[in-house]
Amino acid sequence: MDFHMFITNREACSKSRLVDSSEEFYAMAIAEAVARESPQFYQQVKSERFWEESRKPYYNVWPSIVPMLTRLNLDLDSSLIQLPLKALCIRLPKHQNPMSFQWQDEPHEIRSILLSEINDGLGLSLLIDIGETINNGVFQVPLYTYRNFPRQEGLTVEQSLAGLGIGISAEDGVLIPEPLIDDCVRLCCSLCLLENDPSVIEPDVLSKDRAKFEDSADQRYVEKAHRRGKIGWNVGRRIEVAPHYRRPHMALVWTGRGRTVPKIVPRRGSVVHRELVQKVPSGFEE
Repeated sequence: MDFHMFITNREACSKSRLVDSSEEFYAMAIAEAVARESPQFYQQVKSERFWEESRKPYYNVWPSIVPMLTRLNLDLDSSLIQLPLKALCIRLPKHQNPMSFQWQDEPHEIRSILLSEINDGLGLSLLIDIGETINNGVFQVPLYTYRNFPRQEGLTVEQSLAGLGIGISAEDGVLIPEPLIDDCVRLCCSLCLLENDPSVIEPDVLSKDRAKFEDSADQRYVEKAHRRGKIGWNVGRRIEVAPHYRRPHMALVWTGRGRTVPKIVPRRGSVVHRELVQKVPSGFEE
């Protein structure tokens, strides 16, 4: 399955000879954000820089698990939402994408989300990409939808979601429905709580090594992928839809000493209507 890529402003401008290096680009971009007195653009540039410095880690989120994670009731303290990495890209599938919508009778979908920390860890920044671009006078650059999610002790995730309000970029370009933006935030929060269960989340390796990794689970294939710059994980790849099989569902549980650590874990699937399955012709004459 193919997943959308997140394109940074630097990458969008990389074909120009006006910028010689990553350091030069981000220095120019930060100076521009300060000159424009735009804290939002300043944070965007910082998020993109953090992500590139971290070698662009990503989660490929498969279609089946998306509704499982967006429907969870996250009635827990928002300060418990911790990013697994300094910055992380959430990549959604190019086909069967559950996070799609219509705007002015045209189909659109959430392609990817760049997630990073802001305000010295007091919140999370989401850059939501639907493939829009805008001309800034020199380059054609991506146009994101912004959301900042506060992490505050005593404030639950659900309360933070209810207080998000309309974003600063809400009136620019295509308008994403607010409930879908809430789902983007909920998805990111749920991914931050995901238990490290290999049946749900697994390393993404080079395509030519995938079958060998499946057979052996040898970590050298993961290390090889990292050396090649492929630092990612598949989330929900093993959760499939099969006839007469109830898919596993995700549940929020409390773990650790004193049950103070929230984790989202899979509950096992099960065969349904077993008696009907047993009546399916087996193909044997006898």
